[in-house]
Amino acid sequence: MGNEISYPLKPFLVEGDKERFWDRCLAIIQGLSAKMLRINADPHFFTQVFQDLKNEGEAGHAKDSSSSGPKHWTISLDR
Repeated sequence: MGNEISYPLKPFLVEGDKERFWDRCLAIIQGLSAKMLRINADPHFFTQVFQDLKNEGEAGHAKDSSSSGPKHWTISLDR
């Protein structure tokens, strides 16, 4: 079947049982699949989403450095 990357499930479980977790995952997939396919098919949309993510990361970085609230992990997209 080929190599697969696996992530531990436990950090993502916020509900009391796995069934509710998987129901939530499927709801997210159903709600966002069309947009994910569009990211792959439409270069203009990809660029727009990429820029939005970059801006969000920069805004989150500025917010994190000046507050004592929860920290957000960001990556530099300028490499």
